[in-house]
Amino acid sequence: MPQSFYKSTRWKTKREKILRRDEYLCQECKRYGRSTAAATVHHINPLERHPELALVSPNLVSLCNPCHDKMHDRTTGVLTEAGERWREKVSPLPQSAAP
Repeated sequence: MPQSFYKSTRWKTKREKILRRDEYLCQECKRYGRSTAAATVHHINPLERHPELALVSPNLVSLCNPCHDKMHDRTTGVLTEAGERWREKVSPLPQSAAP
């Protein structure tokens, strides 16, 4: 699912909405008082494990590439400590969380 999903119009539209919501700033850097342009939108609860949250706004956060790389191990897909902190912040998502 991931590759075709990321090319879909629905994802591209949602991604743009999230970047606008976050003012095109990396939200992890912002936590530490830094102003860094966001380059990607991260699924806090991983898409592979939670496809039902793919387009749910509270599950998405704007990040710069270095912070995105810190969120999960690219070889295993496992969330890092930083990724788990974000996941704990939003979990459990309310059942009524709207896309």
